[in-house]
Amino acid sequence: KSESKVKVTAEASKIDKDGKQTVTITLAIEKGWHLYANPVNHDFLEGAQTRVKVAAKSKVSEVRVKYPAGKVHVEKTGNYDVYEGVVKIEVSLKRAAGDTAPLAISIDVQACDSSVCLKESTIKLMAP
Repeated sequence: KSESKVKVTAEASKIDKDGKQTVTITLAIEKGWHLYANPVNHDFLEGAQTRVKVAAKSKVSEVRVKYPAGKVHVEKTGNYDVYEGVVKIEVSLKRAAGDTAPLAISIDVQACDSSVCLKESTIKLMAP
């Protein structure tokens, strides 16, 4: 599975007086492998691009996921964008009043190398 080729960690900022919080998700992708970027910039691969979802005990609002630009990957069948090495994804959100419970994060990824793509994985973790 794709999760075997990427290590994921998350750090959450303190919740400010307006209930806003920032979460930084770090993807450490194994050397020789890549994940499809978001956006992947290729119609056929759009369903395989990296996607982040964040949930809390109470409903979160104003969720904005800032995906970094990918690197262009050139193939005979067309070019598309990928993530390699260490990638940081930033999520800003607003929490319901009084909700300080850990955030549940899920990241959909598909890892590929020069010859094979692994089955897509959803990696789940909690951010305090």
